[in-house]
Amino acid sequence: MRVLIDGAYGGQTQGTGITTYARTLAAGLVELGHQIAWLLGADAPVRGDSLIDAVDSFDAPAPVRGIREKAQTAGRMLGGLATSGITARRINQETVIAPPNAPKLADAYLAPNLYVHAHYRHMLLRQFTEVRLPDPADVLHLTAPLPIRMRGVRTVTTIHDLVPIRLPYTTPDNKSEFVARVRTCARLSDRIITVSEASKKDIVDLLGVDPARISVTYQPVDVRPIDPSEADSIPRTLSRYGLEPGGFVLFVGAIEPKKNLRRLIEAFVEVDSPTPLAIVGRKAWMWEQEIGDLDAVFGEKARKRLRFLGHAKQEDLRRLYAGAMMLVFPSLYEGFGLPPLEAMTMGCPVITSNIASLPEVCGDAALYVDPADRDSIRIAIDRLMSDSALRNSLAQAGRAQAQRFSFQKYLERLKAAYAELET
Repeated sequence: MRVLIDGAYGGQTQGTGITTYARTLAAGLVELGHQIAWLLGADAPVRGDSLIDAVDSFDAPAPVRGIREKAQTAGRMLGGLATSGITARRINQETVIAPPNAPKLADAYLAPNLYVHAHYRHMLLRQFTEVRLPDPADVLHLTAPLPIRMRGVRTVTTIHDLVPIRLPYTTPDNKSEFVARVRTCARLSDRIITVSEASKKDIVDLLGVDPARISVTYQPVDVRPIDPSEADSIPRTLSRYGLEPGGFVLFVGAIEPKKNLRRLIEAFVEVDSPTPLAIVGRKAWMWEQEIGDLDAVFGEKARKRLRFLGHAKQEDLRRLYAGAMMLVFPSLYEGFGLPPLEAMTMGCPVITSNIASLPEVCGDAALYVDPADRDSIRIAIDRLMSDSALRNSLAQAGRAQAQRFSFQKYLERLKAAYAELET
């Protein structure tokens, strides 16, 4: 089939788990023999008429502030009110938005400001924006519940989680807008894909969707284990971050309330050890309330045990996982949770939460904590720090558990989901 994938997330160079999902989905569909194209909606000026120009525009400049910000928002609102539909134009391919070694993509289409205007149109009018193409398409695959639609084209929507409903205080979005959007997406979709049985249960329970309409594909990990020939590079990479192999605890994730970083820090500084906590992740929504007052609350001595590394490129991230004593990921809720799976793939022992999808993903290969209990997190860290045999056991079990989420198994699940469109 000819499948159009939204480009709302897939082109970002420092994106989220949905970015990884979009790229992996594209590679999987191509591997299954489908012809795919990207629907790009760049909200920054596109210099030319090529895919590389559109991709460059994903990483937009820093947001404006003050009067300019208000004027920008007003302009976007007016654009949303005025744009009930848009015809995308084909653009030339000069680059690839896909995982390494993935087949090249066939086509791309550009609908300038599509996702910005569609967001504001739905926020103000509760209406979806119609997209038209100059060429035929069989399927529109939305990698998240986006307020766009195409007439005469079957729609597949991936709903990763319902965190804004489950944990409304952890996200800044308009909750009534989110609920309306996700309900409409569910109703208009010919097939819903999600990434865990836990998320499927939420979709059934909270949105009232028939479970027969939902396919669980999980997600494959897209990081490669460290090859023996790369082992010497681990100390060199870690030294750039001021770290030593086996001498640090790792957290990977966006800095936002859902990830529970503040409680992790509170637990970590109570552990009697000089071992540092390396925090890999970009600042996301509401990050200030998580870490904005660390010096005042914990003091400079405790603060020195925290290493904020920011976003790490994948090659560095692989070596950070491989060199860490453990990954601690006490998230309050996850539709899937890629960092624990990535860590297990790299042979890094994992401490994670005992809720939502995380036990489903990690199985018997992790040490579980109550993410709402600081003492539970502290005790688990202390235990794993002092027990090298347990660390070795979890590392071995983690590698085996990660194999359950191989790319080949993902292909089998994705193929079965798309087969439902033809029944």
